[in-house]
Amino acid sequence: MESSLYVHIPFCIKKCLYCDFVSFPGREDMHRRYVAALLSEMALRGGKTLRTVYIGGGTPTCLEPGLLHRVLEGVDRCFDTSNCIEKTIEANPGTLSVGILETLKEGGINRLSIGLQSWHPEELKTLGRTHDRQTFVQSYKQARKLGFDNINIDLIFGIPGQTLQSWRKTLEAAADLAPEHISCYSLKIEEGTPFHSMIAGGALEEPDTDLDRDMYHYAVEYLEGRGYERYEISNFARKGRECVHNMVYWENRPYIGIGTAAHSHREGMRMWNTPDLHRYCTLLDSGKLPVEGSEVISPETGMFETIFLRLRTRRGINFREFEQEFGTDIRKLYSEQIERLKKDGLIEMGQEGFWLTPRGIDLSNSVFVQFFIN
Repeated sequence: MESSLYVHIPFCIKKCLYCDFVSFPGREDMHRRYVAALLSEMALRGGKTLRTVYIGGGTPTCLEPGLLHRVLEGVDRCFDTSNCIEKTIEANPGTLSVGILETLKEGGINRLSIGLQSWHPEELKTLGRTHDRQTFVQSYKQARKLGFDNINIDLIFGIPGQTLQSWRKTLEAAADLAPEHISCYSLKIEEGTPFHSMIAGGALEEPDTDLDRDMYHYAVEYLEGRGYERYEISNFARKGRECVHNMVYWENRPYIGIGTAAHSHREGMRMWNTPDLHRYCTLLDSGKLPVEGSEVISPETGMFETIFLRLRTRRGINFREFEQEFGTDIRKLYSEQIERLKKDGLIEMGQEGFWLTPRGIDLSNSVFVQFFIN
């Protein structure tokens, strides 16, 4: 059976003020040891046939070319990637030197995800980003020059101080570069981040909910007018350029996670690695897997997770596929909830399934909880 692989590179040049991911800025002293530990974990958990690979972080491209080469070579050596259709790596502007890009190309990376976030200097400063738009454009054009023909641009809306007008300009600038994919994420203020402390202390104004929704609605309308289809709540792509790896998550399919804090989901089990950088390396130095915890996914939990993840996508829930997976007709199991959501205009029904309406997307958490309380 084919699977998907996620590899976590937890290093970055500087941690952004809104970031709550497991990442470690300025730890160049650990790069070489961590890559050696990654390769050990790949060897222990390898042998699977991969359909997709996604290398995320952190900023994977802050590794030197030689270490990146070792990671990419390790994936191919430890797993069967002969039929792998998509290999993505995340990158920040300024880390995509010619040497890095050539290493990625030689290592089989065929999709880049570059974090622009905003077109405006003041908004990038608010976010704590280390690049400017000129650096982003240089990185993007260099990637194109070296033959990368599948690029995603990450954008953020709901930034403190951001206006609808400035968001429009960011969208226009991104679309004018004609990437194959654009991701638009609403800024979430996560507990434990500098942003959370700054807002709690009054140093930053909390994003306005109504303005956030206006920005999202404008993005959907504008990007669809520029030829991008919204195939998931936050993701837009040219036809045929959807992120195959991320669809694995949204369809609740099996995947393997390698690296600090990485999660795996296979055969009714969920496992996660330690987030502690030193413990991760020490365990693998002694030939032990760095698993910190695991849980059995009950049929009820698996069903709920499948519903809310697939409802994030434009396609939504397919009746036949759901019954094949869970042995039950969702229309009968959740008849009251489905009727109520239809009546409230939150879902739309077709012959093959149902999906969120635009209003349902805005109130998606209210929709999801309906299936949790059954």
